[in-house]
Amino acid sequence: MQNQVVHMIIPDESSGIKIIELSGWTGKVLIIPRTSLRSLKERKESLLSGIYFLFGDSEDSTYQKLYIGESEVIINRLNDHDAKKDFWSNAIVFVGGLDKAKVRYLEWIATQEAKEVGRYEIMNSVGRKENSLTEYDEISTRDFFQKMKYVLSILDYPIFENIKESISDSKIYYLKTKEGVDAKAQLLSDGSLNVLKGSLARMRETEAFWGWSKAARKKFLDDGTLVENGDSVSYRYTRDTLFNSPSAASATTLGSPSNGWTAWKDEQGNTLDDNLRK
Repeated sequence: MQNQVVHMIIPDESSGIKIIELSGWTGKVLIIPRTSLRSLKERKESLLSGIYFLFGDSEDSTYQKLYIGESEVIINRLNDHDAKKDFWSNAIVFVGGLDKAKVRYLEWIATQEAKEVGRYEIMNSVGRKENSLTEYDEISTRDFFQKMKYVLSILDYPIFENIKESISDSKIYYLKTKEGVDAKAQLLSDGSLNVLKGSLARMRETEAFWGWSKAARKKFLDDGTLVENGDSVSYRYTRDTLFNSPSAASATTLGSPSNGWTAWKDEQGNTLDDNLRK
């Protein structure tokens, strides 16, 4: 997308609702901390149809959680989620020139693409495709979607950014031990780490291994991301697996607490810390 002129209205309170508009675009974006949800009802945008994204941290520190939804009256749905969903801390809402058919289409295409990219733990199902748009409305709604993707990207929410396209460089980082660990990974531009399919993780866990990294291991074993390698000492990653930090990746792979910035090394033996922080 070509360069855009972005207007942002920042409230007096740092925790308040922020507004973003793009020059020449009918859409409007509201960035809403959960703690500021009550003040949304004072804005006329709260009564519009829109699509929204709810963000929250994952307990196992691998993927951030994300719920994508739509509503004809945005404040009603957000209030319902405030009462029934605990995981989220921030909402990003898109309104402007949308009706029920368009927001349903946007919800479908956004959820489908987010699941395909796989950078977040999607908390809702894809649902069925809405076919009620005219050819003209589908074209204009897809253009709205492109603007949504641009705004989410500049806000540092890479929901729709392909992992391979986000790799900061082609350098491979390695993590190896005598106890069966033989892992490869690539660093992404946002600081997350993608452990490559076929990497080996240590089966044994230390006594100090607990909390989010232990929870991540359990989840990966349950969903088949990690399987026994057949050598009695290693698990094998069955797919590329994204972690939100190098340390989350190394701790889960080693089965022990770890500083990923010094654990992962390139072919020359330089750590991530050496290459990027010094």
